[in-house]
Amino acid sequence: MAAPIVLASCSLAAPLLSTSSWEVDGAASTAFAAAPLSIAWRFLTTFTSHPLFEQRMIQTCSECQPYWTTELGKHFLFMRGINFIDLTGDYERGPAYMSLMSEGALVPHKSLAGKLPKKVAHHDQLTGSIFKNISDAGPRANLKEFTSFRTRYYRSSTGRESQAWLLKTVSKLAKQRSDLNISVSEWPHAWGQNSIILHIDGSDSKASQEEGITIVGAHQDSTNLLPFLAAPGADDDGSGTVTILEALRALLANKHWKPVTDVEFHWYSAEEGGLLGSQEVVRGYADRNAVVKGMLQQDMTAFVKQGTEERVGLPTDFIDEDLRQFVQLLIKEYLDIPAVDTKLGYAASDHASWNKAGYRSVFAIEAPFDDCNLRRIHTTSDTFDHPEFSFDHLVKFVKLTSAFIVELSGWEK
Repeated sequence: MAAPIVLASCSLAAPLLSTSSWEVDGAASTAFAAAPLSIAWRFLTTFTSHPLFEQRMIQTCSECQPYWTTELGKHFLFMRGINFIDLTGDYERGPAYMSLMSEGALVPHKSLAGKLPKKVAHHDQLTGSIFKNISDAGPRANLKEFTSFRTRYYRSSTGRESQAWLLKTVSKLAKQRSDLNISVSEWPHAWGQNSIILHIDGSDSKASQEEGITIVGAHQDSTNLLPFLAAPGADDDGSGTVTILEALRALLANKHWKPVTDVEFHWYSAEEGGLLGSQEVVRGYADRNAVVKGMLQQDMTAFVKQGTEERVGLPTDFIDEDLRQFVQLLIKEYLDIPAVDTKLGYAASDHASWNKAGYRSVFAIEAPFDDCNLRRIHTTSDTFDHPEFSFDHLVKFVKLTSAFIVELSGWEK
C-alpha cells in the first residue's frame, strides 16, 4: 500500500525537496574550493548521478499538476504520508499520451469489457469444493519465507532475490495442472525486481477476446520509511501476495476447475515507488488493446485492530463502481463478515494504475482505512507474530479472491 502514515517529525523534509537548500558549512566550502577542479568535478558528477538524484515526474492528487522531483524527493513525500503516482513513464511517451491518461481515456473501458454478473452462478462449486481446499497452512509457510528477506525494496538486491523466490513458487504451482494452458512470465523492469504474471487460458477463446481477462493482483515489494532499514512487509503486502497465491493453489487443486474466459494473477514490483510496476504492465496491455473484464487488488488483508470486528474495507474512490458492487455481492454471498465503505485517497495501490488508464478495477482491504495496520506498515514491526495479525482474516480474502475469479471468468461445464 502507498504511504498513509503522516509523521509530524518529518516536517523538516519539505525544504529538502529543493536543491537550493543543500548547503555545506564554511570549512567544507573552503576545502571544496581549494580542491583541484578535476576532483571537484568528479565529486559533483558522482553526487548527482546517484540513483537518489534521478529526475522523476510525480502527481500527488488527480487534480494536481504533475511536477518534477528526484528519487530522494519521492522518499520525503513518502515519509510525510503523501501518496503519489510516478508518471515518468507516461511523460516519456509524450503529451498526447499524458492527456489520455489524465482523462482515464486510454482505453474505452466499459465499451470493451464484458458485462458483470448481477447474481452468483457458482455457489455450489465454490462452497462445496474450492473453499474446502483453502487453509492457512500455505499462507503461513509462504509468508514466513517471504518475510525472511531483509527487505523487498524494489531497488535492492534482496528485492530481486525475493522476486526470484516468488517466481519459483508460482512456477511450481503452475505445473500442477498439465491439462490447463498456463504460462508464467516476468515483466522486466529497469530497476531489477520484475513483476510476475501467471496466465491461464479460458476454454472459450472467442469469449475471452470479447469479454476480457479476469485479473487479481498484489504487490510483492516492501519498504521502510527509511529504505535502508529492514522492511519485512508481512501485511504490506506480504499478506496480499500470499492471499492470491493460496487462491491460485486452491483453484488448481480442484481438477474440475477450468475457467471459460482467461484469468491472470499479477504480482507487481515497485508499488511503493509510485505504482511503477503496475503502470508499466498497464501500458503494455493498453498498447496491445487488451480487454480486461475486471481487476481486483489485494493489498493488506490480515490485520484486525484490537477492539474492532472483522470487516472488509471497500474503497469508494478511484475504483469502478459497477465492479465494486459486484465485489460487494460476493462478500455478502460468500463471507461471514460485512463489507464497509471506506476511502483511501489517490494512488492507494496498484488498482489505481488500471483505473487511471480507463480499465475496470477495484480494491478490497483488511478494514476501513482508520482501522487498518497504519502504525506497523513501512517499519521493521510489520511482522506476522503479533496478535492483531490474523491468518483467519486473511483466509477470508482468499475466499473472496477465488470467488471473484470463478464468478467473473466462469466455470466450464
